[in-house]
Amino acid sequence: MLRNCREALVEAPSTKQLTASIVVPARNEEELLPSCLRALAEQTTPTGSPLSHDSYEIILLINNTTDNSARVAQSFRRLYPSLQLHILERNFRQSHAHIGYVRRLLMDEACRRLELSGSGNGIILSTDSDTQVASNWIVQNLAEFASGADAVAGRIVLPEYEQQTLDEATRAIHRYDHLYRRLVSWIEHRFDPEEHDPWPRHHQHFGASIGVRVRTYKSVGRLPPRRYLEDVAFYTALVRNDVRLRHSNRVKVFTSARLCGRAQAGLSAELRSWKKRGKNGLKMPVESRDFLEHLFRTRRALRTLWKDQKFSNDLFLPRVRDLSADSGIPISNLIIGIRSSRCFGELLENLRFYHCCRTVWPDWIRLKPLRDVVDQMLIEFSSLAKESRQTSTLHLSK
Repeated sequence: MLRNCREALVEAPSTKQLTASIVVPARNEEELLPSCLRALAEQTTPTGSPLSHDSYEIILLINNTTDNSARVAQSFRRLYPSLQLHILERNFRQSHAHIGYVRRLLMDEACRRLELSGSGNGIILSTDSDTQVASNWIVQNLAEFASGADAVAGRIVLPEYEQQTLDEATRAIHRYDHLYRRLVSWIEHRFDPEEHDPWPRHHQHFGASIGVRVRTYKSVGRLPPRRYLEDVAFYTALVRNDVRLRHSNRVKVFTSARLCGRAQAGLSAELRSWKKRGKNGLKMPVESRDFLEHLFRTRRALRTLWKDQKFSNDLFLPRVRDLSADSGIPISNLIIGIRSSRCFGELLENLRFYHCCRTVWPDWIRLKPLRDVVDQMLIEFSSLAKESRQTSTLHLSK
């Protein structure tokens, strides 16, 4: 059990069939909340039939709200009497009235309830109240866990009708930013592939669609209660502990393009920033294709050296020297870090690997305009995809 979570938020007993506990934080979401809950209530099996409500539950925590979110949720529950929808209302003091504290509280409660139900290997799923999960969201998450994942990050899609609410320049930046991040994932797979997260995959790992096994959630220290970007901090903890996380294209959610979001950081803040940039946004600096190849090749060399040392308890000094030159990390730091790090993710963090590699490449070499980098990478991607009889559109638009 979680020692730091003594108070039960949900009094109703959990069912023995409970496989997944879904957490949804909400504040002032009376307009979008019905769509969020309806999508969760109408989940389907792989054959398209309704998914049994006995197999999952929803824990909705409405905090510090000034609208009718709670009344809307109560009315919704009457439409689906078999749905295990637990509605909680709280008014936290200012120091706790933020998404990190609320999502942590919810995930702790989901963990506790899954353990009580006997589902020590159960799944905690998180989404947001301004988001609609795909109709097969739960079963696709479970399929990824059944395939060996210990955490699953879902693809967060901005539907076309939502994109049309944005001005032309912001839509263009959104498109190029999406392509750039997907292509970075492709470059990463080419030069430092990981068996549990192969291409094609996406690049997102946020609270709108993140799933984790109960045992994994506890082993990484639970979700950090950050005031904002708590989901990024949680992802960092997963990486630090070498968790088998899958960025699944099959797990999808659809979110809002509103410019005024509830969190201090996130998609809304990014869209506002892009809107301010206007047409100049396509010139904003991003890391070049050449640097990305260097970064992931260097990371691969470090990974291989770390694995070899764990296997043979020996370090080949010439390889350490080469790695030091490529990464900018002192030889002594590499030797100490490789020998002492329990996990590869821990090694990357202790060595400040990404910071050091970027320091070796000055900004004027490392950074190039967004549009130029994407166009260059698309040409290379399309060429290699054609050779392997795959279409670039298929793998980049999912």
